[in-house]
Amino acid sequence: MPDPAQLHHLVRLADDPSPVVRDAVMTALTEWGEDLEDALLTLEPPPSLDVITTLREEVDTFIHTTASPSEDDTPPPASPFRPGDLVRHRHYGYRGVIVDVDPECRADDEWYASNRTQPPKDQPWYHVLVDGSQSATYAAQTNLEADEEDDPVDNPFVGLFFAGFEGGLYLRNDRPWPPRP
Repeated sequence: MPDPAQLHHLVRLADDPSPVVRDAVMTALTEWGEDLEDALLTLEPPPSLDVITTLREEVDTFIHTTASPSEDDTPPPASPFRPGDLVRHRHYGYRGVIVDVDPECRADDEWYASNRTQPPKDQPWYHVLVDGSQSATYAAQTNLEADEEDDPVDNPFVGLFFAGFEGGLYLRNDRPWPPRP
């Protein structure tokens, strides 16, 4: 069952321009199934009917475009970080928790060109929930280092992807990171 406390965050993030965030939001909203509209109406204040209709259409489109199996279901190669590890970005200083890893950069060329650091694409890239925000980032292995703090990450999406936090490590649940295009 989806977490009702997360729904207002998901609605606010539904129009985020980041493909990573939008995919995460759409994935989370799909778990509501046919109950999505009813759940949205319980929010205070409830979104307008136009917003509810738009969200339902976007979720339906997302389901249909991601229904085919991934072309690469093989696990990523060994990398120094795993889902649940706490990391810190070497250049920007933010800390976060790794949710998923790609064996190489899978972002499109337009996104990569807009990335200020542009590290090599042929290395592991990580989907990271950023501490103290509602953001997720996509960071190259060379830009990350292990975080020395053992404090939990404050991000509303942690509960979507992790079952708990023990000894400075998050315990990954079964919910997949949004499918890759």
